[in-house]
Amino acid sequence: MNQFGDRLRELREERDLKQRDVAKDLYISNKVLSSYERNVAFPSIDLFKKICEYYNVSADYLLQIEVKKEEEPANDTSRLVALTPRQAQLLSYYERLNVENQDAVRGLMVLYYKEQQRKQSRMNFKKNDDKNP
Repeated sequence: MNQFGDRLRELREERDLKQRDVAKDLYISNKVLSSYERNVAFPSIDLFKKICEYYNVSADYLLQIEVKKEEEPANDTSRLVALTPRQAQLLSYYERLNVENQDAVRGLMVLYYKEQQRKQSRMNFKKNDDKNP
């Protein structure tokens, strides 16, 4: 099974590029690129993103991830949820954001949700502690 580095090397060779030229374009050393291609090291997330953009491929492609989609009947409405007007308005704002800002919003939502859960957990713990002297 091919690994990340194998796919990376294949992309470079398919384009008849030299390691030193790709490394220069990515602002890394030839030695670092070589370590990626030999599956000795893996790039940071930022550099990984830059590599995907450089070769114009998805992260799924580089990592050889196949997402299997479930077949859903066209009339299956079990996942539909009625939105309030306020929720629909917020969703429309979200949909107009670029991908980077959508990621940021999702991240903040998760962060706030986890903080809310921690506070709730602490409150529940305190209530139980008060009941048991």
